[in-house]
Amino acid sequence: MKKYLEKQATFNRTLSALFLLSKWRVTHNFIPEITKLLARLNISLNKPKQSDDIHQLAKGWQSVMPPDGQQYYKISGIKNDTAYVEIHLHCPLRDTGKVDSCYAFMNYDRTLMKEMGGRLTVLESQSNSGKNHCRLAIRRLNDQREDLVAAHLKEKIT
Repeated sequence: MKKYLEKQATFNRTLSALFLLSKWRVTHNFIPEITKLLARLNISLNKPKQSDDIHQLAKGWQSVMPPDGQQYYKISGIKNDTAYVEIHLHCPLRDTGKVDSCYAFMNYDRTLMKEMGGRLTVLESQSNSGKNHCRLAIRRLNDQREDLVAAHLKEKIT
């Protein structure tokens, strides 16, 4: 069962199901709780280790993604105690403009990172960036800097 749950194909089907739920406001509101539940399942299966090392946090994020889909989850760099990572998976939200749904979907990754001692911010979303990947930032949970602007807030600022 664990092998099935950790397959990239299962992850993709889950994204597709979440996309369907995101179409209606009444079901959209359940997405954060569903993604939190799915992240808790991942945590119970993989038991990720806590760390306060930014390199380990980035590698930890990568390690809880599907083993057969690692090519989609890239660490693009580490600078100023911030790890920059990318998701090169085709997201069903790509070019939809539904950045609020992206924020809800990414509760999964934020929950995983919090468990490991990190904080994740989506900087660029496939939903509204025009790019074929998402760009994320990971910092230590206790890092108090507030200089990163999340993708779902950028739309409201500009």
